[in-house]
Amino acid sequence: MAVGTDTGPSGAESSRIPPMENHLILCATARLARALQLDHARAQSARGLKQWTLLDVMTVSQWLDALFEAALLTGELDAQEVPQGVLSSAQERMLWETVIKEVLAAEVAGDLFDIKGLACMAQEANQLLLEWRLPAPDAGYSEETRQFLAWRREFVARCRQSGWMEAARYFDWQLDMLARGVGRLPGSIAFAGFDRMTPQMVRLWEILQQRHVDVQRHDTALAEAGGAQRLLLADQQAECRAAVAWAKRQLAEHPGASIGIVVPELAKLRGTLARLLDDALHPSWVRPAMVEAPRQYDFSLGQPLHREPVVHTALALLQFFSQWRRQDKIEQQDFSHLLQQPYWSHAVTEADARAQLDARMRERLPLSMSMSRLVRFIRREAGSEKAPLVLAGLQAHISDALAILQEQHGQQLPSVWADVMQRTLDALEWPGRQRSLSSFEFQAIKAFDEVLQALASLDVLQQALPFSQALARLRELVQEKIHQPEAEGEVRLQVMGMLESVSQPLHGLWVMGMNDYVWPPPPRPNPLLPAAMQRQYGVPNADSAVQAAFAQVVHQRLLHSAQQVIFSSALKDGERELRPSPLLQAIPLADAMPELSLSLAQALAERDGKPLQWLDDHQAPPVEEGEHISGGTGLLKAQAVCPAWAYFQYRLHARALKAPVNGLDAAGRGTLVHLVLERFWRGRGLHDLQAMDEMQLEQALGEAVQDGLSIYADTCGEVLSEAFVALETLRLTRLLKGWLAFERMREQPFTVLASEQQQKVLIEGVEITLIIDRIDQLEDGSRIVIDYKTGRKPDTRNWAQSRITEPQLPVYAAFVLSSLDPADTAGSQGAEISAIAFAMVKLEEHGFAGLANGNVLPAMPVLDDKKTREVFSEEMFPDWHSVLAHWRSSITAVVDELKRGEAAVLVQDENELAYCEVLPLLRLPERRLQFEHMQQGGAQ
Repeated sequence: MAVGTDTGPSGAESSRIPPMENHLILCATARLARALQLDHARAQSARGLKQWTLLDVMTVSQWLDALFEAALLTGELDAQEVPQGVLSSAQERMLWETVIKEVLAAEVAGDLFDIKGLACMAQEANQLLLEWRLPAPDAGYSEETRQFLAWRREFVARCRQSGWMEAARYFDWQLDMLARGVGRLPGSIAFAGFDRMTPQMVRLWEILQQRHVDVQRHDTALAEAGGAQRLLLADQQAECRAAVAWAKRQLAEHPGASIGIVVPELAKLRGTLARLLDDALHPSWVRPAMVEAPRQYDFSLGQPLHREPVVHTALALLQFFSQWRRQDKIEQQDFSHLLQQPYWSHAVTEADARAQLDARMRERLPLSMSMSRLVRFIRREAGSEKAPLVLAGLQAHISDALAILQEQHGQQLPSVWADVMQRTLDALEWPGRQRSLSSFEFQAIKAFDEVLQALASLDVLQQALPFSQALARLRELVQEKIHQPEAEGEVRLQVMGMLESVSQPLHGLWVMGMNDYVWPPPPRPNPLLPAAMQRQYGVPNADSAVQAAFAQVVHQRLLHSAQQVIFSSALKDGERELRPSPLLQAIPLADAMPELSLSLAQALAERDGKPLQWLDDHQAPPVEEGEHISGGTGLLKAQAVCPAWAYFQYRLHARALKAPVNGLDAAGRGTLVHLVLERFWRGRGLHDLQAMDEMQLEQALGEAVQDGLSIYADTCGEVLSEAFVALETLRLTRLLKGWLAFERMREQPFTVLASEQQQKVLIEGVEITLIIDRIDQLEDGSRIVIDYKTGRKPDTRNWAQSRITEPQLPVYAAFVLSSLDPADTAGSQGAEISAIAFAMVKLEEHGFAGLANGNVLPAMPVLDDKKTREVFSEEMFPDWHSVLAHWRSSITAVVDELKRGEAAVLVQDENELAYCEVLPLLRLPERRLQFEHMQQGGAQ
């Protein structure tokens, strides 16, 4: 029934009823009831009153529950006549699920049905039958209807057997009691905010009149429709921006006025509107500390409770520790996420230690692991001699929670599990005792406590179940509960859905999203009831005619809700063209396009009309005397590729957190190859390799593989599984057997002089630590420096350039092994270097890459080769010593640059930043824009 019509269901006149004795207002929503109460309080305060009688206003269900509770207390109603229990929505759906599951168990494909989806549809169908007083449909309509009727018979039988009633049937019972004369009624009752009266509500109206109650409609709208116009905007985003800009202007021009924004798709656009409204109305509240400051606006629609951070953390804690009961592997990222949350354990005093624990976990633990391994790792890190972490609170709380869960049996009633969940959260000190709770957090925790109570109430329907199923039920209840924190202060802007009624006429109203695919809403008949019957009785969502009639009622209410009403619609959604709602055809189109609200960043950029000032800040503080910079040749590589990379990562120690993986990542596989080859070559040379037969080689390699895996296991602190050892043994044997076959073909005899050798070298006062995988010594005493590579082939062409981006081998060759004096053939270390090489240890891609002074390695580039001279020109590099001198001077120049504090973002090839851990800090896209700006003459 339309708001603003002249008569009620039985012809009662509509009026704006003033507050009076023995008068009650029944509202369609609790929000409208609160708004009417607040309006009444403002009006009394404006009259100068300090005390006044509260307005008697509530929802229909609140009034009826209070009425019959009073009747029970006075003895007017016999307790034997009252139903034993009224099912909550969750309890009712759960009973439907149980019934449907048992009925479908006999079906061949019963497991393929969506039981939860069918239960929701069945619950809705049953509610429609009761609220709209529909006759029981004939089972011959369809198979779906036949199935539903079978489920409903079993559902009703179980309810009667246990004395339960669903909410809609309980409402009918209450109406029956009212018709019998039970309950003391007020002299007059007004209905407010009902756009559509169900037959149940019409019957209530009629019963009240039969009992001589003055029944009227409490009209909150204007007697005459306000001025209306419509707008066509580019898209939904433009609609949001235009509505916010309009709201800001209205609030500024009309102090004390109340306005509204109506959004059909409010759940979808709530976040966007909240951000735009904050930017426009509260720009200074962008700080995190102001997140809960009172706003000038309020939303009629809350968010699912699980989106509240404190509740989300509670669910995550229960989910994480529940995996211990099933002996499941836990995911490292789940625990990392929990470590970042402030709502449990000693999150304040142990915050730094928890952050360090997260970083160490990423480096040393796999992606999936057992709970016991995680607990051992935390204990080991807390007791570490080198860098112990203060994690006493975290360890104690985890132990207490696990102890509670270990005491539980496999299956228990929901109420028992609800108590276990609460005790587990208490053991984990959720929601945190080291910080005070905000108002929003306190309200969310109270709402979560109510959900736990709702879970416990499922005992009446549910037999014993495992913890995982109880947790799944809890998660469903939390997701279904819509939570809206109570607004503080004066709210002048209401952001509402289409079905929300205002408590009093507004100064202005903007209704957005008025496209034909949204409004009237598309029909959505219940699939379990006959479609013809739904159309015949005008059931909501039955067909387009029903939806259009309902939309027309709401449309008229909106027109009477404010002095000025603006309707807007979008022209496009991406590439899809849209049309306005047909209800807007009679509304004139506005002459001018509206202003669009700016984001906070845009507003700040446009506030000052001065041109932007461009600064090229590339100078970091120089390296002080005695200052230690760690990083080895990685530091030199970063400085040569991009000085800013070296400054951020090696001087400021910025690092990217590692991404844990299951099994071995590329670095881990490379580490194993290094370990095995180091063990194999220990005390051996080419002669030893060539002297081995097939069996001896396999035995020696097998021993090296086992030694390497043993060393790797010690570094991991975990016993390697048999499957892992078997797979890695197979992989390493296959890979390295092929590599050793390749090395066997070397013509120059050699012995392995050193493996995994660590060497420190001082370059212009900067100490560089080198780890060389292997050094071979030839028969003439010269040496070959080898670095194993199991990944992509490094670029060695840069060794001829002024900035060497692969400096590890050149540094060792130029500063450790070789002399710059051509006459000193012995070299500074008593031996000449004859080659530096990357050993490409890859399946079917074995080979050496680098540079040699002669034919000392198979298929190795030699300085005097024609092809090599295309890179190392004879003019600049006449001999081998000139190459060494170039390496020394080039690397020295890079070190000098580092010491001066050069930290510019200068990159020749962005592909060289593939392993840069601080790439976001370089801000390359912004750098490109600056470069383009400078090219266009925009900067001096």
